[in-house]
Amino acid sequence: MTVAQAVKKFKLEQPNVYTAQAKAKELNVDEVLYMNVQKNKYAYIVKDGPRGYVLYQDELSFYSKMYKGLKMTPLEP
Repeated sequence: MTVAQAVKKFKLEQPNVYTAQAKAKELNVDEVLYMNVQKNKYAYIVKDGPRGYVLYQDELSFYSKMYKGLKMTPLEP
């Protein structure tokens, strides 16, 4: 999957500069390019040095109220 396909599929938007810097520091990556945070799920496209472009996504379980598990999908530029 390419970055453009992931942006379209997950309806990601570019965050403002301050939010992107704060999230990059929180996730310990170089840069947050796109993000979509909703009530029960989130998705980020990040740029991390040796790994390149990666899609981070997770979802909150309706029944247990815990996250199901972080999925890290490598993307092509």
